[in-house]
Amino acid sequence: MKNLIYTGLTSVLLSSSISLVLAQEQPSPESIKMSHMVVVANKSPRPIEDVVGSIVSFSANDIANNQAENMDGLLRYQPNIKMESAGNRFQSTTINIRGIGGNRVAVRVDGIPSTDQFDVGHFGNSGKLLPELDLIKQVEILKGPASTLYGSDAIGGVVSFETWDPSDLVSQTKGDDFYKLRVGYEGESRSQVATGIAAWQGDKVGTLLSMTHRQGKGINNDHFVGDAVQDKLDWDSDSLFAKATMSLAQDDLLTLILSHSQTDNDSENNSLLGVGRTFATTTQLSGSDSTESDRISMEYEFSSDLALFEENVFRVYFLNSETKQDTVQFLNSRGSDIKRDKRFNYEQTLWGMEFNSFAQLGIHNIVTGFDFNQTKSEEFRDGSQTTLSTGEVTKTVLGETFPVRDFPKSKTLKFGVFTQDEIQLNSQWTVVPALRFDYYHLKPSADSIYSEDNPTNEIASITETAFSPKLGILRHFDNNVSAYAQYARGYRAAPFEDANIGLDIIAGPTHIRALPNPDLKSETSNGFEIGVRQGKGGRHMNASIFYNRYKNFIETKSPLGPDPSDPSTLLFQSRNLTNAEIYGVELSYEIGLQNWSESLSAWTLATNLAVTEGNDLDTDEPINTIAPAQAIINLGWHSSDQKWQVNLVNTLTKAKTRVDDSKVASSGSFIKPAGSAIFDLLAHYQITKNSDIRFGVFNLTNKEYWRWQDVMGLTHDQYDSVIQSLTRPERNVSLSFSHKW
Repeated sequence: MKNLIYTGLTSVLLSSSISLVLAQEQPSPESIKMSHMVVVANKSPRPIEDVVGSIVSFSANDIANNQAENMDGLLRYQPNIKMESAGNRFQSTTINIRGIGGNRVAVRVDGIPSTDQFDVGHFGNSGKLLPELDLIKQVEILKGPASTLYGSDAIGGVVSFETWDPSDLVSQTKGDDFYKLRVGYEGESRSQVATGIAAWQGDKVGTLLSMTHRQGKGINNDHFVGDAVQDKLDWDSDSLFAKATMSLAQDDLLTLILSHSQTDNDSENNSLLGVGRTFATTTQLSGSDSTESDRISMEYEFSSDLALFEENVFRVYFLNSETKQDTVQFLNSRGSDIKRDKRFNYEQTLWGMEFNSFAQLGIHNIVTGFDFNQTKSEEFRDGSQTTLSTGEVTKTVLGETFPVRDFPKSKTLKFGVFTQDEIQLNSQWTVVPALRFDYYHLKPSADSIYSEDNPTNEIASITETAFSPKLGILRHFDNNVSAYAQYARGYRAAPFEDANIGLDIIAGPTHIRALPNPDLKSETSNGFEIGVRQGKGGRHMNASIFYNRYKNFIETKSPLGPDPSDPSTLLFQSRNLTNAEIYGVELSYEIGLQNWSESLSAWTLATNLAVTEGNDLDTDEPINTIAPAQAIINLGWHSSDQKWQVNLVNTLTKAKTRVDDSKVASSGSFIKPAGSAIFDLLAHYQITKNSDIRFGVFNLTNKEYWRWQDVMGLTHDQYDSVIQSLTRPERNVSLSFSHKW
């Protein structure tokens, strides 16, 4: 750790001359400024220089400049924030911030929580629901523990999406209506997109309607992957979104939102054929998956004459999501050709309410609030096996008699109340104390399906409470320099699927059994961070060092070894790790090059670096979810009339070397991707005031490489063909055109 801190401090001192990058691409030196507004850190708008903590934000223009068609593309140039992948069939599922991902990162869309991610084996994986990017006005990412304001789901950070309001779009025109059409092609997944948005704004009522259709194929890496192991994927998605706003008084606004989305894909998973014990004799493996979600919400912003409730926001919401995944497997077993049909179904229903109030009392800027939600989670797997020569059908496959549930039907109740006070002692010093109380209750219900499959399992209800304090200090200096230090406590309640997991599978000669753990404890963390920012005269620098210490970190389905009473049975159980740590340094610097020479006034340079390490302090082994160190260099040019903007982006990724190979069940080792240097060229041309075209060439040198997030958990001895299928895309192009009126 000493070397890491030394590197970080040295880099801070040299940040004006080394290469680092920001996610946002800047069209001109004048746009490089510090004072943009962010909401996620305080639940109300603040200039970034007045915020304690590390935040990355993306405007709609940044999303377009990055030529991002999904979250993977949006985070393309952001070290330490990555999408976690579940292979070519299930693709990106969750967001990882500073080595913490899955359900430890809270996702909010217009303040409303997303569903949980859940997976089981090779045949079922339901990812977090993420919004359609064409709807997004702003994305903000708060790094590190954020439980004080956002509760149990935010021990790793928060990703907050804000959708367009009708007034936002209509303000871009001279009338009271707005229309936009966009079409595009993305070479990475050979996908096409068409989006239409319409908005109307009257004196009191505004309306927004949007429809987006996408369709595409699997990852574009045919040049690197032979036909024998090339996975096939055909997918399409549709998103419908409607928002209505109504001004009820001078400062009161009522907002209603309805949204629906559906994604369908068909896959051929050729890279798994002949792999390991599960697919050793498999000759064909295909999947048909669909995810459908609906959201309804109402938000009321209002003011009052009460001292502690000057400005207020109250919202209620309902969200339902259902994932259905069907798998057909043809194989030869003991000389017989058989067909196995499997179905995975996962459904979550979430409803809740939230209230936040904001008040300015002298030197105190106070935010208080509460949130409550109830989530119902239900999963089951069904299947059958058919002997093709005789037509005999059985519902017992690999020791499981279908249908089965991997956890009982579960209901979770979450309630939290919090307060935060920004105390401005003077023009230089601000102190920010905050405290939250959380109540969590898990109530499982074992129906006949679960009980028949798990007759000896005793399901456990869990009731817990927790306090999450936070303390931040902000100091303003001359020359637009600000520095901050922060302590934040994180909290995550034991999830339903870890406390009451029930899985019993026979795979060849091996019997695999996952045991519930009713004694599972909640995770907690103590996070420390210091940082410094500067923004002046076409320069912007940001540096931070962080250290997070975790207690009772939950390792899902951890291997326990053979069952003492039956050595042929391998036992797994979610368990608490006593202590773990994650620490690192993040640096960014951007500059308009006219600061070096007037002849370079059309050029900008932006750079970004992140180095993170993590250790299981019980075993003194590294934590495998940490991404390797990465630096990004973005050289930009714009024409004098601002019609052209071109960016050359170089992504430098260090080889992954620190891996805990003791997690490998066999005697092999995990794949460790080599380092890489990747170049992308992005161009934007403003045809008219209301029309533009964007063009990108990605992986200019056509380099074959892997991302750690794509191959994490795969081993050389069992998954060579799978690893080859997961190479990143070959050289590819993207193109989009938009017109608004």
